[in-house]
Amino acid sequence: MALKVEVVSRESVVWVGEAKYVRARTRNGDIGIMAGHIPTCALLAEDGELLIQPVSGEKVTTRLHEGFLTVSNDRVTIAAKHAKI
Repeated sequence: MALKVEVVSRESVVWVGEAKYVRARTRNGDIGIMAGHIPTCALLAEDGELLIQPVSGEKVTTRLHEGFLTVSNDRVTIAAKHAKI
């Protein structure tokens, strides 16, 4: 099973695809997400790293600046003020 991931910022759609694993820095610390994760909503840290392990290809990393993350039905949506890959 794979996660459907969408990362957006105010400027653009940053990354869309399928992933095995996502890790993001929230205001309460790092959160790791894999398929089957419980529904979650979290505020992103002011400045933190996002790591995505796509189903195929190299790991993707970026810096996120504030925003939120939601997880529901193996779909991860990350909306940040600023993010760039």
